[in-house]
Amino acid sequence: MQLKLIAKALWIGATMTIPGVSGGTMAVVTGIYEDLIHAVNGLRKEPKNHIGFLLQFVLSAGAGFLLLARVITWLLEQPQLGEITRCFFCGIVLGGIPLLVKKADIHKWSVSHVLCLFFGAGIVLGLGRIPQGLFSTGTGLTFYLLQLAGGILIAIALVLPGISTSHMLYILGLYEVVLQKVYTFRFWELIPLAIGGILGTFLTAGALEQLLERYPSQVYMAIVGFVAGSMVTLMPTSGFHLIIWDLLVCVIGFTGMFLLSKRGI
Repeated sequence: MQLKLIAKALWIGATMTIPGVSGGTMAVVTGIYEDLIHAVNGLRKEPKNHIGFLLQFVLSAGAGFLLLARVITWLLEQPQLGEITRCFFCGIVLGGIPLLVKKADIHKWSVSHVLCLFFGAGIVLGLGRIPQGLFSTGTGLTFYLLQLAGGILIAIALVLPGISTSHMLYILGLYEVVLQKVYTFRFWELIPLAIGGILGTFLTAGALEQLLERYPSQVYMAIVGFVAGSMVTLMPTSGFHLIIWDLLVCVIGFTGMFLLSKRGI
């Protein structure tokens, strides 16, 4: 169990470096998402029962982030490799959608399911309209307050499947800033962001667990909307030039994630 958890957390941490790919979606695909939400919410009441699980996950996910962050960043910066890489990630994201639809377990579609689908997509597209760099500017107390608020928004992206944490960092103008401080081990400079992230995680996880208990199908349809909306920001911004390679890697990404999601179930 511990080795499986570590392997899954390494994968989730690595995918969190990819703009457009959600760590929450990867947690759903690997079958530990609801366990994570339950552990976060149970930490305050029964810390001894959940602290070990969460520590293993956080440390392993952090290692995965550090191992692949530079590789992913370099690939995305290359003109042709960046296009192929983004198409591969599009395939990965699309490959996770069948699992999310299956977990919604909809026997009969209703207006609420459709509304939740469009609501999820609208949230992601709306977040993309936040002025880039807003949370990385300012000085003194204003800067720290913006960092705190940014941490809360990033936590929402971390907890909710379909919203990419790294893309949220990019929207807030913090992507390169955070990666640079991680590379140079200046973790203390990320403390305000981390505090906001911890607060946002507890707030979001608590609300989400209650919603999953009461309205599971609607929640998962909103998550499908999150994923669909993230596709718009994940596709190559300069267009498609290597059509055959783009399609090939997209199919490979889709197939791999689809097979992995079936094992996750």
